[in-house]
Amino acid sequence: MKTNITKIFSLTVAAAITASCASCSMIPGMGSSAKTEDIVDAADAFASALVKCDAGKIIKLTNEEKDSDAAEDLEVLFGNEDYTDEQIAIADAVADTIEYEIDEESVKIDKDEASVDITFTMADYEAVLEGEFSDVDEAVAAISDCDDTSEVEVTFEFALEDDEWLISNLGDKAYGKLYGFYGLDVSFMPDLAALVDYTDIYADYNYVYLSVVFTENVSDYIDDMTFDVFLDGELLYGDQTPYGDGDYIWCDLTVDGPLESGTYTVTCYYGDTVIASDYIDVDNSGSTVISGDPTDAEGDVYLCEMEFGEYLEESLVDSGYDIDFEGQLTVWLELTLYDDGTYKIAPDLVNFEANLEEYMTNNMTDENLIAFSGYSSMAEVEEYADSNEISVDTLKELIIDSMVSSSIANVAEESDQGTYLVSGDSISFDSSIVSDFEGTIGDGNMISFVHEYFSPATDYVLEFYPEG
Repeated sequence: MKTNITKIFSLTVAAAITASCASCSMIPGMGSSAKTEDIVDAADAFASALVKCDAGKIIKLTNEEKDSDAAEDLEVLFGNEDYTDEQIAIADAVADTIEYEIDEESVKIDKDEASVDITFTMADYEAVLEGEFSDVDEAVAAISDCDDTSEVEVTFEFALEDDEWLISNLGDKAYGKLYGFYGLDVSFMPDLAALVDYTDIYADYNYVYLSVVFTENVSDYIDDMTFDVFLDGELLYGDQTPYGDGDYIWCDLTVDGPLESGTYTVTCYYGDTVIASDYIDVDNSGSTVISGDPTDAEGDVYLCEMEFGEYLEESLVDSGYDIDFEGQLTVWLELTLYDDGTYKIAPDLVNFEANLEEYMTNNMTDENLIAFSGYSSMAEVEEYADSNEISVDTLKELIIDSMVSSSIANVAEESDQGTYLVSGDSISFDSSIVSDFEGTIGDGNMISFVHEYFSPATDYVLEFYPEG
């Protein structure tokens, strides 16, 4: 479980509570003739109120007024109005573990003032909540069963008023440390398998991969995911590392030569829990995977320079971003027609990534930064950057990095491969990832066609010219 512990107040309770006027108390005092046991009794009563998280009783045993800021702050701290049900359950669980010990030898009495040291112990909830829990019940049970403890040491200081010993140092920071478990912001481990929207498995001549799409962002958990690849039920490669971002991951395995025929199953895990699994039948006779490695054959290479910027802009605008891009963004596609009747189409992702990064950097104007950040002005963007202790330039870099990584993933990290047949000025392709498609051969041996996967828009014609 990922935990991000925050307080309901920006300051500790101690910082919010200031000493005020004297009030009544139920603790009897003995004036200047007070004995150690009188201070211990007063300390025991106040420590008990602290453990019970009883705001009214706490204030009654101090020299604070009932309507003081301190009293109101304690009522808010212990109240349930500003907490979620999960936060309340966790706070109650921690509070139930609190115990205290009074150091009687530390008692000091000086006329109308006195002090004594108290040590509070409780379950080490911060260590517990570093674990992963699927729901609050598991977290509460772990806190209750925790044998490790943390300590908070507090010195109670008393002032004698109207023959009663009242706590006079409620503003001490140690009291705030005692109640650090209130308002914890805890994120519970989701059921990743239940968040899977769909899976897609694909096999090419030398690799197989499983893509998993989730219904929400799972970036926080990707680093702890693994996947196994099985061939006909036998483990082929285990403990592989997937990659991805946001609401999708890829489990990609590439081998040196062509895949063996058989049934390939790719299973993705989080820890020991299966998240998703899918399989594909590979037949090297040509139904799914091309027989032999096309790279072993000679072939003619054709290149297509595709302008991608306007389509990226349209996609972002359709997604709700009020942006305006200028300049060109080029993607190079390479088509190879092998002598054995097979073909391969692959994007030049290395150059595209560099082009995209330059394109995004040039277009990260203040107006576009405002749109990507989700704010309405640069002042709000600057305030957001300041609150996260980063510069606006760093924020721009983070957005650019995110855009580049997600766009690279969407352009196509795999290739298309299949067989082709030339008939006069026509060329037909039997694709492994899209429907079969037709192309034409024009002047200068230019090959043009629409590809359902690589074309950036419907009916966008790709034009490939011989290399060189």
